[in-house]
Amino acid sequence: MTNVWEGRPFSAGKSGGGEMGRMKMLLPLAAATVAIVATPALAQETRATATQKLDAEFAASDTNKDGFLSPAEIEARMAKMKLGGGRTLDATHAKRVAALFLARADTNKDGKVSQAESAALMGQVFSAYDLNRDGKVDAAELAKARAAAKGAAGAK
Repeated sequence: MTNVWEGRPFSAGKSGGGEMGRMKMLLPLAAATVAIVATPALAQETRATATQKLDAEFAASDTNKDGFLSPAEIEARMAKMKLGGGRTLDATHAKRVAALFLARADTNKDGKVSQAESAALMGQVFSAYDLNRDGKVDAAELAKARAAAKGAAGAK
């Protein structure tokens, strides 16, 4: 079986800016993707533990058990995503984040996300966070990602 976590960081647009530039382009997608696997924090996360969480979350999110996440299933999951202070996304933002996840994960453009597509996208996200390529995301790497996310949010 191929390890779906291997690969280059995902770049959603023009390249440039080195590693931090790729990180800034990736962060909105990373937030959506991390939310779909319900990972409380990537600090000290390994590829193996992230894969286990992804498999469990995919199964729980696939409410009709057809092996795919429909736009409605993705949106329902995003609506349950916990934010700081125990809040959840409002309906408008849940729909936007779900649409972003679907647009990036649905590589064959069939309008749904397979487990393989979801895993491939999470692999790209994990690779972008794992700056030293040691197969783990530690607290320092997570802090860099959060700082880049704040910078990207402030630039918009």
